[in-house]
Amino acid sequence: MAFRKSKRGLLAAVILASCVGIAHAGAAPTPANPTGPAAEPTAAFVRSGDLWVKSGGAERPLTRGEYVRNPKWSHDGGWIAFTRGKQEAELWVLDVSTGASRQVATGNGKGSYRWSPSGSRLAYLDKDRLYMLEMQSTTSLPVLAASDIDNFAWLPDGTGFLASSSAHLIAGSWTPVRIGKIRLPTGSRPGGIETLYVLPAMSNDFFAVGTSTFKWSADGKWIAFIAHPTASLSADADYLCVLSADGRTFKQIDQMLAYEEWFSWGLQGEKLAYIAGVGRETTQDKKLKVVEAPNGKPVVYTPSGFVDQSFAWHGDRRIVVSRAPESQWSSDPAARPLPFLAEVSLDNASQEKFTSPGAEIGDYQPLALPGQRLAWVRSNRSAKQADVMLAGSDPAQALRWIRNLDPGTDYYEHLDWSHVLQFKGQRGS
Repeated sequence: MAFRKSKRGLLAAVILASCVGIAHAGAAPTPANPTGPAAEPTAAFVRSGDLWVKSGGAERPLTRGEYVRNPKWSHDGGWIAFTRGKQEAELWVLDVSTGASRQVATGNGKGSYRWSPSGSRLAYLDKDRLYMLEMQSTTSLPVLAASDIDNFAWLPDGTGFLASSSAHLIAGSWTPVRIGKIRLPTGSRPGGIETLYVLPAMSNDFFAVGTSTFKWSADGKWIAFIAHPTASLSADADYLCVLSADGRTFKQIDQMLAYEEWFSWGLQGEKLAYIAGVGRETTQDKKLKVVEAPNGKPVVYTPSGFVDQSFAWHGDRRIVVSRAPESQWSSDPAARPLPFLAEVSLDNASQEKFTSPGAEIGDYQPLALPGQRLAWVRSNRSAKQADVMLAGSDPAQALRWIRNLDPGTDYYEHLDWSHVLQFKGQRGS
């Protein structure tokens, strides 16, 4: 049943869907290096098209001769979901302990899948239908939670989802975008869908046909998301919004691009960091800002003459950014400045550059890991080569932890390796 308004509001449909899973034996795992440092993280990554895992200092392949993208760990660490095939349409899951994998869906698997906040339940979009799959059994069937869904996120307690509907152009007018809670049935309690908020009507100041995923503040009081217009327009300007968890307060914060990793709540309280700016070229007008939801004034932390192209919270009062000199767009990659890493202090607005990657190489996509560790991607952009760097409290002592990572995506100098790298327990995963 569609996620839409009726005389009785939004109605839920929770039905069994036909199973599309196909089991097959994956690459046999090899024992992790028992002498590897216990504090080392675990990562899933893609090299030469195949899925690999590094843990305890040892690397092992999990697939052979396949084109894998978008690895995502289950929160219990027992499973990895990924897409397979050049079109990134087939959605697969792999049991890390056995190496066995099976196909889950044949439809649109391009990153539109998310693991539950605990355990190993996988939710995914197949076109505009939202399904859920329990991974405890190899014979479990997908459950249809709702249809006419544009995007979604798990509720923090794992009891269901927050989802947005798609806007449709009918007789020259756009239908509204609705944000609703989808509750899964538990025990004697039936499931259901209720409208939380309806986005403002289309106007010259706000025009949205869908949303990004949803992210909750650390205290659970606020939800951040990007509202985006049609595809051609969303490449240049989208709306960063916050909504109170009870749906009573909505505010448009700023304009930014439609990159979900470009907005993130702090580890405590209600501070929201994001990279603001319009225009698809990330070589200019891209500034790190932090705002206190919902009524605080955004504070800019990017110095004049620079742009920030990705970031990660590194503690409650520090943010690590991938920063480059600001420049006009050039079709020649060699003419675009390469980034370095810098740390921003929210206490005194100090800026400290702490990597100098060298000529013709850049430091991208910082990732904050447990134990105060920091990872990032170091890449020679023109050669399409990339390595994963890992550092503890002293970035100067960083080691080259994974070599020969597959190329990330590159859109107007927005270089993104999340399609080929994810750490287990990575924040925001």
